[in-house]
Amino acid sequence: MKIEVVYGCPCSGKSTYVQQNAKENDIVYDYDKLLTALSVNENHSEIKQPGHGIVLKIRETILRELKKDSDISTFYLITRWPTDYVKTMLKGFDVKYQYVETTKKDCLDRLENDERRINKNAWKEIIETWFKEYGGEKRSEYHMKEKRIAEIRAETRATSSPAGVDNSLLIVGVPIVFDQPTIINDPAGSYTEIIRRGALDDCDLSDTRLLYNHDLSKIPLAKTPKTMQFKLDPAGLTMSATLPDTEEARSVHTAVKRGDLSGMSFAFKVPAGGDRYDPATNTREILKIEKVYEVSIVPLPAYSQTSVEARAAIQAHGTDQVKEAITIMANKILFKGEK
Repeated sequence: MKIEVVYGCPCSGKSTYVQQNAKENDIVYDYDKLLTALSVNENHSEIKQPGHGIVLKIRETILRELKKDSDISTFYLITRWPTDYVKTMLKGFDVKYQYVETTKKDCLDRLENDERRINKNAWKEIIETWFKEYGGEKRSEYHMKEKRIAEIRAETRATSSPAGVDNSLLIVGVPIVFDQPTIINDPAGSYTEIIRRGALDDCDLSDTRLLYNHDLSKIPLAKTPKTMQFKLDPAGLTMSATLPDTEEARSVHTAVKRGDLSGMSFAFKVPAGGDRYDPATNTREILKIEKVYEVSIVPLPAYSQTSVEARAAIQAHGTDQVKEAITIMANKILFKGEK
């Protein structure tokens, strides 16, 4: 029995793809159709109608039963994006990820002709958000890319160099911690995750960037190996980054120093066979991380075990205090959930 995860933007043609490819012994999980079957409202006038949680539980029940049923050839799972929780639930199955590629214009055009989706403005916003979050990434890699948020504990010390000497701003901390159970709140459900010691052995850290809030449209605050370095120790991954002398970098540094920014996040890829899932305890253990794409300073904390501090490097003798005159950047929403 195989599972095919069919994913893409709303109105991209996911259901049409399944209708064209499904065979007699196949079954299909279609969130929209199941929600419509449970609702008195047969159109898509609301984004999350009553029954949303029940429909997600139906998906979990189907996956559990699939392990017992040998008469099914392929299970098609239609979703906007294969979230971490979905990928965790699919461990142990023969899974294929099928991205239904289309343009934003095509999705918006189909939306206008879809009589079921009455709230056009709300759906337009969802489509715009989808393409902003996922539209520019390589499909072959990004569907396996994961993000985690880690809390900053800002123990800040700041010094400055004498006049005429370059004054570098440093961000130092531990974005990844080993052997610490953490609750991952995925849009489709929650589970416990543990990154085991040794998971970063042989990990590719050669092209990792430091960003603010995962914003790929901005110039990175630092990049390995020149302006950001990592060091592995028994506790986890320690980061040291030298920020550039820009207004945005100074704002981020000052915000961390003051405690206004209180989170770190990292985006990474787990290779096939690099983790295991125990359904009895709803726990995922990550044994191998293939690549860390980026580390971000973010406003929303989650992991309480990690720490970071902001300080100005001592370039020469002198202890004049750094002047703080930077306006703190406004916090943005880190990630919008999906069904």
